[in-house]
Amino acid sequence: MRLARLHARTRLAIAGWPGDQEQATQIVVELMKNAIEHVRPQHPEDQLVLNLIVAEDETLLIAVTDPSPTFPDFLTAITAQKSTGLAAIRELGGETTWRPSDDGDTKTVQVLIRHPSPAADSH
Repeated sequence: MRLARLHARTRLAIAGWPGDQEQATQIVVELMKNAIEHVRPQHPEDQLVLNLIVAEDETLLIAVTDPSPTFPDFLTAITAQKSTGLAAIRELGGETTWRPSDDGDTKTVQVLIRHPSPAADSH
């Protein structure tokens, strides 16, 4: 978790992403914790891959790819009212989706964070 937190903070600072970098880092940590908790026990030798991408409109895409191609109960997880990782991400303003890879060997869980425009901030 410490490495994921450090990676996120470093990448966001280098990219100059103007959004809330602490919230984005919390989302990275939640995604990584979920992958470790729910996927790592069945795939202890496989890697998790973290990507952070800043789009031209300053939208941040956080993506974690893991070695399990399925996501049972995804809708339940993102709409949960209790304290789950994906519910916490929703509360932090992230839009969560997932997709299996084309070859069916992995999946990627993605969170979009839309940075408000300066005009929206001034209202």
